[in-house]
Amino acid sequence: MPESAINYFDITSQYSQFETKWFESIRKLGSSGNFILGEAVAEFESRVAQYLNIKHAITVSSGTDALVLALKAAGVQAGDTVIMPDFTFFATAEAVSLVGATPVFVDIQSTDFNIDANQIENAIQENTKALLPVHLFGAPANIDAICDLGKRHGIAVIEDAAQAFGARIEDKFAGTFGEVGCFSFYPTKILGAFGDGGMVVTSRDDLAEELRLLRNHGISGYNVHKAIGCTSRLNAVQAKLLQLKLEFVSSFIERRRRIAMRYWDQLQELPLGLPIELQNSIHVYNIFTIRTTRRSELQEAFSKNHIGYQIYYPMPIHKQSPYRKLNCSDADFPESIRACNEVISLPNYPEMPLEHVDRICEVIHEVYS
Repeated sequence: MPESAINYFDITSQYSQFETKWFESIRKLGSSGNFILGEAVAEFESRVAQYLNIKHAITVSSGTDALVLALKAAGVQAGDTVIMPDFTFFATAEAVSLVGATPVFVDIQSTDFNIDANQIENAIQENTKALLPVHLFGAPANIDAICDLGKRHGIAVIEDAAQAFGARIEDKFAGTFGEVGCFSFYPTKILGAFGDGGMVVTSRDDLAEELRLLRNHGISGYNVHKAIGCTSRLNAVQAKLLQLKLEFVSSFIERRRRIAMRYWDQLQELPLGLPIELQNSIHVYNIFTIRTTRRSELQEAFSKNHIGYQIYYPMPIHKQSPYRKLNCSDADFPESIRACNEVISLPNYPEMPLEHVDRICEVIHEVYS
């Protein structure tokens, strides 16, 4: 039995790491009185654009808003369809519905849980306005093939990179391949705020201008509104923190990858499905997900030994209540359904002691012994 519980995620040590410098920056910010947009937000946006090697980075209030505003900026509206994976977090489909469009679900690959690019073309309809791949768990999707499809059919590619900040294919970052890339700064993410936050990135000047209008009531001048937008602004307090953490994001990724490799070293001989890295890609392991036909036994063992875990995700999107009306057939999504029945996510965060990995692997081995 462990001496103490192993949490699935623990943000307290990271908070301690940045508390002093963050509070100092807040005090300076307070003397300026500029908490909405302004210099702090602009500087953070500039730093991220430089890091990702992208022309424009526009902060918003959450990863979900990033998706919603990206879809709007790309012209997606009622009557349109958007192609996306069936196995992902609900917000991806939710964003499509919030702009009035209809999601069209595609099954995933068994290898990396990402959308099966080979099935996308058959899902394209006359009213398909966007392809919305997700770089799930921090693993880059087959984005080159997806972008080729988008160009061939004249359809925008909007990348959901909420879980994949820093993930790469060769030297190009996830989120920078399509017309628009969307990120989340939720606290558990690779680059996480201590609150909500998000970002949209693009190389297109016209989309960047539209996104900046949409996040702030469509304001183009004092009391002049050029478009119907909303309130979706990252506050300057979170921008200051995120800029501090951005300097360390490469080390966060390196640490997560080190933990992932330790899991790999100790579990590779067991009959488990372990995360893989496709050729020339860098997985950032925002979530370390394995697959097993003995999940209930692992859950029981983890609970008994006070080890945190999560099930991402227990239900495919097409079976969620709001989308049952689309009358999708389970037979069209065998890999998504199998994943929902087999996945279990293990603790992995930068400050996690390696001894915790060893203990978790020990418990897994006990189940399979």
